[in-house]
Amino acid sequence: MAKLLTALSLGTLLATGAMAQMAISAKSGLVSYIEGRVLLGQEEVALKLGGRLTEMKPEQTLKTEEGRAEVLLTPGVILRVGENSSIKMIANRLEDTRVELVSGTAVVEATEIDKAHAVTLLVGEAAVGLRKMALLSLDAQTGIKMYKGEAQVISGGEAQILREGRQMLATGTFAMTKFDKNETDPLYRWASRRSEMVAMANIASAKAMQRGFGSSGMGMGYLQSGWMYNPYFGMFTYLPLSGMINSPFGFRYYSPGAVNRYYNQYVQAAMPVQAPSIGGGGMTGPRFDSNLGYNTNSRGGMAAPSAPAGGGAAAAPPAARSDVGGGGVRGGGGGGKAN
Repeated sequence: MAKLLTALSLGTLLATGAMAQMAISAKSGLVSYIEGRVLLGQEEVALKLGGRLTEMKPEQTLKTEEGRAEVLLTPGVILRVGENSSIKMIANRLEDTRVELVSGTAVVEATEIDKAHAVTLLVGEAAVGLRKMALLSLDAQTGIKMYKGEAQVISGGEAQILREGRQMLATGTFAMTKFDKNETDPLYRWASRRSEMVAMANIASAKAMQRGFGSSGMGMGYLQSGWMYNPYFGMFTYLPLSGMINSPFGFRYYSPGAVNRYYNQYVQAAMPVQAPSIGGGGMTGPRFDSNLGYNTNSRGGMAAPSAPAGGGAAAAPPAARSDVGGGGVRGGGGGGKAN
């Protein structure tokens, strides 16, 4: 069974005491976060301590009432269920994950999908196959909207590609039309905020993992991409196998081997130039917390960093805010205003 770490690499990390993170079994349908009242079958779902998750098994139905839920599918793919909605887990194997939207609404954020994995979303008479990065909104009544990326849709015996900025009804016949991607709803904006929090936790997890293996990165060959629990944030985050990946919402995920190379580069680029103080007080410059993953200066501000070398636009690393304890950040991408 695929795991984020082998027993050897996990033991090495825990022995360092850098940060006690926990690898989870790579099964789809793990309920990682809830708000309000959420039921799995007839039982109410409750968040568990220490990163233990409730697993959706085949043929089980998850239903929200006055609440929302976040479900981890294959590594890099998150399904967020809106209020008064329900989903059914058809198959929860990594190589064949199938989830049906029975009623209501959901948002799916697919940052990365391994070639050996397959995710299929069933909406009405349509089957949406995810094979690459995508951000889409699902509605059991009105159909599917693609905000970012693309996916193959099979409906009424036809197969077509649903691309960014297009929507279609889940009625059995293709009727693709354009829509305004800037017009979002409360569920989409909530999903964007949750995505930002998951990305924040990634920085701390990736840096702790890198420290666990030492500055040389020895032993990182044991790593696989996957979900990892961050006890400081009390939530699961995603660690890619290598490099840096932008999520569909525009937030970044760093691998342990790349977090210092990429993230510190952006932090340094964002540092404002500030002269040293006079009178022997030393330099009053920016602060950086490598565990929480944010930086600030004495005025509480931060300039936007330049794009990474090699081309391609890049979202700025999170700036500190004073109204969130423990290093929260301001709302992120997606184009919608905070709900």
